[in-house]
Amino acid sequence: MARQEHDTNNQIYGLHPVMEALHSSRSVDKLFMQEDLKSEQAKELKLLARKLGVSVIKAPKEKLNKLCRKNHQGVVAFTSPIEFADIEEIVQRVFERSEVPLFLMLDKVNDVRNFGSIARSALSAGCHAVIIPHKGSAAINDESVKTSAGALYHLPVCKVLSLGDTIKMLSASGIPTVACTEKAKETIYTTDMERPINLLFGNEGEGIDPHLLRMAREEAQIPMQGKVGSLNVAVACGVALYEAVRQRIQAG
Repeated sequence: MARQEHDTNNQIYGLHPVMEALHSSRSVDKLFMQEDLKSEQAKELKLLARKLGVSVIKAPKEKLNKLCRKNHQGVVAFTSPIEFADIEEIVQRVFERSEVPLFLMLDKVNDVRNFGSIARSALSAGCHAVIIPHKGSAAINDESVKTSAGALYHLPVCKVLSLGDTIKMLSASGIPTVACTEKAKETIYTTDMERPINLLFGNEGEGIDPHLLRMAREEAQIPMQGKVGSLNVAVACGVALYEAVRQRIQAG
């Protein structure tokens, strides 16, 4: 049996240790599985991971060998240093406290430093939670926690199976989604952020998924001067969040 071992990236390897981690209260962030692994234990592990909403990423053996130089048995997992929150519970709690919801949704922002910086701004701006998808989002590891200056220990992060379904749930709860995109006609300064709101941002390479854009209630842009077409996503999130702060303070 492979012994459970961790490195600075919160890594666990081996079929049995990863299975134990999934059964325990530890929060497994991502699971890499060798693409040609067909044993019964591997199938059981995959089913359990998917049941728990853990991303299962199929990869060639060469990829796993780069991730882990130990006897990984075709399975390498990364645990999260934080516990993920449930978005429906957060929404209920916010309304129970008579607060105006402010959520931030990130569509496949995959740079850990950007994610850490976003978390730091979100916590400082009073954001109630950051919402990310199970697949395609940045790993929450020691580096992202460090970049967040510890904010990730205090800011609820909700990992959801479907951003689209979450947008529908938030809308049904009276929280519209505003997609922040440079293609919008309105600006964040003409968008009402005193109301309940979910701000949606995409990654720098592809932006927001077109399907999610269609689901958003509104679109808003950050006005740009000069020859650069867009801001770094972490900076853009900070600008939009603090426009919400400004409007809410001004409204009293």
